[in-house]
Amino acid sequence: MISFWCLLLWITTTLAFSNNGSSVQSNSTVNITSFSNVSSPFGYTNGNTSNSFHYRGVALGGWLLLEPWITPLLFNATIPASGNTSEMAVDEYTFCQVLGKDEALKRLHNHWTTFYNESDIQDIKNYGFNMVRVPIGYWAFEMLPDDPYVPGAREYLDKVINWLHKYDLKVWIDVHGVPGSQNGFDNSGRFLNNTPGWQNSTENIDLSHRVLRKIYTRYGSSEFYSQYGDTILGIEVVNEPMGPKLNMTQVADFYEKSYKDARVYSDTNNTIVFHDAFQPAGYWDPFLNSTGSEPGRLKNYNILIDHHHYEVFSAGELNSTISTHLNNIRNYAMGIQREEQSHPAVVGEWSAALTDCTPWLNSVHFGTRWEGTFPYTNKPINNKYLGKCANINNWDTWSKQHKRFTRKYIEMQLDQYESKMNGWIFWTYKTENSIEWDFKKLAKYELFPQPFSKRQYIVDGVDTKPETGASARLTPKDSVTVLMVMLLAVFLF
Repeated sequence: MISFWCLLLWITTTLAFSNNGSSVQSNSTVNITSFSNVSSPFGYTNGNTSNSFHYRGVALGGWLLLEPWITPLLFNATIPASGNTSEMAVDEYTFCQVLGKDEALKRLHNHWTTFYNESDIQDIKNYGFNMVRVPIGYWAFEMLPDDPYVPGAREYLDKVINWLHKYDLKVWIDVHGVPGSQNGFDNSGRFLNNTPGWQNSTENIDLSHRVLRKIYTRYGSSEFYSQYGDTILGIEVVNEPMGPKLNMTQVADFYEKSYKDARVYSDTNNTIVFHDAFQPAGYWDPFLNSTGSEPGRLKNYNILIDHHHYEVFSAGELNSTISTHLNNIRNYAMGIQREEQSHPAVVGEWSAALTDCTPWLNSVHFGTRWEGTFPYTNKPINNKYLGKCANINNWDTWSKQHKRFTRKYIEMQLDQYESKMNGWIFWTYKTENSIEWDFKKLAKYELFPQPFSKRQYIVDGVDTKPETGASARLTPKDSVTVLMVMLLAVFLF
């Protein structure tokens, strides 16, 4: 799941959709002839899965790789008896470090066993999804000598693949964290104040490749295929590498080598997924493209470009009217549609969030832009905060306006991501407390359409019931008014 730096880059990326933008340089582009000796893949070799499959998916965030905002109870339990929150865990790395390996393993096994089980997968199928994205950290396969992590998550990856096969769902294995952290976000397993350390040593890169080879060998084997068929839809080599803070030539080199390894170590022609690394649309057009910089796909490559989109990680986005949010989605989807001339693509992460109020969303010790709390001092409306966050996860305090805006925002993303690219994956299926990021709660409260095609507001990219005037912005007055009415009701009755 994206952290705050990612969406500071969103404006730049969106603007780039209006032109060709820069692209991966020719000296970083794969030499196509270097793949001439790769053996013919086993299994579904006659079709490009990433081209033909239309993704309607959901992620199992916070399960096999912890994220504090998804499962805050796990992290609250690491606060020492002194009550000093500065000593609590802020990511999976410090979760294991603070508790020690034995206690961390005990708690994680309980979490892995209880947070998701077979009934969840059956429900996912019944909701109408056709695939699931499963994030997992490198340490489930191999660790650095001084890593505090504990092993065991791979066993549950195998379990969920078995469940998914049983219910005729596809799976996308997502390497969500690599050694040194590819972005410095807590979603990589190690929070480094949003500064990546992945490229700081060759040991990190070498281990990343070894982990991927183990994944390719295990989940791309003919033996695995004979048991599970084409349940494995794709493998993402690394989630959200923070390109603007990394050496992009090295990122492209890692992608190229990872792809070649996939075709050498796998018997199957699984789709290999590359995140856009927060680069402008069109940046990856020449990459693994049979015609270089010119449009055109080579089906045998079977790759997919993964884009992530949120609009809550800058004060400007938060202060947008709902019509601006909806227009942003249209522009974003149009950019990806043009990019698809070279590669198939999906929006592999998106949410219903119109605020950044979910506790710890920006990391454990960070506040929110919505309230302008540390480290965020930006207050865009008359130097005041946008609103209060206290009741963001209390459904009874949500205004009709907030509910309507959220439903519109979801519907527009469904409309555009389904019609202009290869589909979408919602982040995430469930959380302990959040509403804006929790599919199950959104469906329960009738904000996420069921079925997905049931639209109340958006038809062919058009808001059929547009907002006007001051009502077009989710305002502090609206949320505060709801709370005041409730308090008044308690006082009077």
